[in-house]
Amino acid sequence: MNNVVALRRSPKIEQPEHLSAIVVAGSGGAAATTTCLGLATALRLGTDAQVAAIDGTVGGGNLLDRAGVEPIDPSRAIRQLGSRMALSTAGAVVVGHGESSDSVLVDSLLADRHLARIHDVGTALRSRRLAPLIEAGAAIVVVAPARSEPLSRMRDGLEWLMRTYGSDVLSRTVVSISHQLPQRLVDLTPIREALTPLTAGFVEVPFDASLARPGTVDHRHLSVESIDAWTDVLDALGRIEAGHQDNDTADRVGTGELA
Repeated sequence: MNNVVALRRSPKIEQPEHLSAIVVAGSGGAAATTTCLGLATALRLGTDAQVAAIDGTVGGGNLLDRAGVEPIDPSRAIRQLGSRMALSTAGAVVVGHGESSDSVLVDSLLADRHLARIHDVGTALRSRRLAPLIEAGAAIVVVAPARSEPLSRMRDGLEWLMRTYGSDVLSRTVVSISHQLPQRLVDLTPIREALTPLTAGFVEVPFDASLARPGTVDHRHLSVESIDAWTDVLDALGRIEAGHQDNDTADRVGTGELA
């Protein structure tokens, strides 16, 4: 399989195999699944690391259908995950949803194989089953489409995170705004200015026509701009992993308020 695509740069993550992150939708239709796949793709292509995109949605998502194109080698398969493993076009491991999925167990199984783990948890941010991952320090990527109502719901989600896990949780949270239309409908400047000092990163992912089409996502059809934006998210995750948070950001997070 030809994995060659144009890359502007590689993500700045010193030890990608240690990465554990959850991608949560700030609202329905926020592109959490494509963000999870995009991050796994950018990390795989940019570092050649072993990485897994995991469907951790409550009701069962379509990550495996969207991304799994090639059977995984039996020597790499994990018995507890059964037939829910496949490879994406970029060579990332894709783990489909299971009725009795335990996100912590799946994370542990893949960590034992030295894979970076990126979990698509859909809109289940408030689910108690995610609490052990968040409490263990997993990074959080909150995704919202660039529309007024979903952005307002995202703010509610961020405030819930602070109330539940403490104000410093935002220091390991990255906000990713997905542009799902070619034109911009909302001025994101005030939101960016409010969240940038509080969070680990604020990234806009541009409209990509290949993601708007149904069917399997082939990384070779993704725009360079999309991959570059996901790389920006990975850079922020790398800073979280390295513990290189800006002191001023930490001080402002301590206020526990969103502007």
